[in-house]
Amino acid sequence: MKRESLRLRPTRLWLVFGPILLCMLLAAVNYSNNLVYAVLYLVGSLSFISIFHTWRNLASLRVEHVRVHPAFAGEDVQMDIYLSAPAKIPVYGLHFARLGDEAGSSHRPVPLTLRGERTCRVLAGDSRSVEVVFPSTRRGMYRFETLLVKSSYPFGLFSANFRVPIDAVYFIYPQAKGKDTWPDLHPSGDNGSPFSQKPGDDFAGVRAYMPGESLRHVDWKAYARGRPLSVKQFTGGDGQELWLDAAEMTRVPLEERLSQLALWVVNAEKAEIPYALKLGRTSLSLGLGPEQARRALEVLAVAGIGSEKV
Repeated sequence: MKRESLRLRPTRLWLVFGPILLCMLLAAVNYSNNLVYAVLYLVGSLSFISIFHTWRNLASLRVEHVRVHPAFAGEDVQMDIYLSAPAKIPVYGLHFARLGDEAGSSHRPVPLTLRGERTCRVLAGDSRSVEVVFPSTRRGMYRFETLLVKSSYPFGLFSANFRVPIDAVYFIYPQAKGKDTWPDLHPSGDNGSPFSQKPGDDFAGVRAYMPGESLRHVDWKAYARGRPLSVKQFTGGDGQELWLDAAEMTRVPLEERLSQLALWVVNAEKAEIPYALKLGRTSLSLGLGPEQARRALEVLAVAGIGSEKV
């Protein structure tokens, strides 16, 4: 990915380090102390040399690819950053920040939190992926405009950084929560559905109950004996389908309606029951699987944000 030029500037540590050097200089001049002069020159030389090392630390780093994962509102958004260091110089002390869009002003970066480590490093001639997270706000479609890569290695006196234009689109889904049981399942067509299970009259076992699921097939006898809440499963009959229509929930506030629909989508995926969704003028045909869930949750994420009423 194309990156902008490398920038170098002193850090806030100079607010403390600078006055210390000045006091050392005044003490050396006032008392003509050669030892203080030696320490002052040594520290000053190391500080000057660190400018080159800070610049070289990021000079060869490359950001190969960035992927922003969708998330539910209130959860952390995960972002995968793929890095490489083609030169024979390792890269140390990496930190990342976000610029633009939700981050507010482009001049005020918002730090991204590394997952599982405090700082990031890339070995010489190696490549790796880094997981960072940042908090989500409300549902919708967002853009991650610019990634800021920075490091203050080795002494923290100077900071080098560069910007990488990302312009990645990601979705924040509605919170998957609700109290209502989902609508009654409909029998599939005569030919059945390639996505559906085949529930019927033959008992096939039990599985764990999922919130929002119908209570018709709950194994109440086992629950009365102190066992976890479970649902009976049957085989040998026609498949079943779930039809989700937001028009049937007009009395429920919009955000609660979308959260309930999101919960039903998640539960339908877990139960492997094919489902269709109708929301305003948008309709999704019957389906099941990660792609169906992604399309359904993206529709819910942007519902009511534009001019279309839900």
